[in-house]
Amino acid sequence: MIGQVVWLARESLRGFGRAGGSALASTWSTALACSLLFVFLCLFQFGTDWAAQERAKQGWVELFLTDSAKPDSVLNLARARFPGSQAVLVDKETAKRRFVERFGPEMLEALDSNPLPISVRLRLDGSAREVATTALELGRLPGVESMDSPQGELERLETLRTWGARGGLLAAVLLFGVVFGVIRNAIQLSLKSRDRLIDNMRILGANRWQIEAPFAIEGVLQGLLGGILASALPGLGLWLARGAMVLPVSFDPLWVMRSAVATVGFASLAGALGGWWTVRRVLR
Repeated sequence: MIGQVVWLARESLRGFGRAGGSALASTWSTALACSLLFVFLCLFQFGTDWAAQERAKQGWVELFLTDSAKPDSVLNLARARFPGSQAVLVDKETAKRRFVERFGPEMLEALDSNPLPISVRLRLDGSAREVATTALELGRLPGVESMDSPQGELERLETLRTWGARGGLLAAVLLFGVVFGVIRNAIQLSLKSRDRLIDNMRILGANRWQIEAPFAIEGVLQGLLGGILASALPGLGLWLARGAMVLPVSFDPLWVMRSAVATVGFASLAGALGGWWTVRRVLR
């Protein structure tokens, strides 16, 4: 058993070397195609982290209270009704400071008193729909005059992420077809260049698996090496440029590592299927 495995590995490497230019061209073509996948995966992870950060900033509901409302009572009621939320009381001075930070002091300087209402601010977790549903329930609490929540921004973030995932899936299917076709053509050329070797193996009694497996493994090798090149070159570029990139979220090395693993696995799978399908079809 061990001898067969050693022979299979040796014959696959020999075949990869015999293929020469076709194997090299196939590997580089695979690397170029899969580098697009690697870059997209890095960008998608960056976008996911950025969206999570924005969600943490915007996943809130603010309840503006009537003048006759008791702020502490509304605060305790909101906490009791939604125990998973983080509720804080925003008094008039805090509201004024926030208003000045956002809009400037000019609008309030002409007034004799502070017209801003007391409010209760709650931070919520969940999707945009869940936040919207919770906001409606909070708006019905006694003593609440009106409420505000950035539901539109949350919905746009979710829509953007959904369409990004769909676009990535479609691109992955197209790239899979490209890599499959490139490796299939390389394996076909390799088969044609070794017709005499295949005939001799049949005469000597080699079974179908012994004849087909080395060519299928050649496809795996081409996909594997192409995936490694597709990850190593742009990954090294991102790592060297990380200090010069101005990003809204911190650069995470895990983006590169996860993208590299997915890209190598993707290219290896496409190579395995391309090689095995070709050899089964040609040598049937």
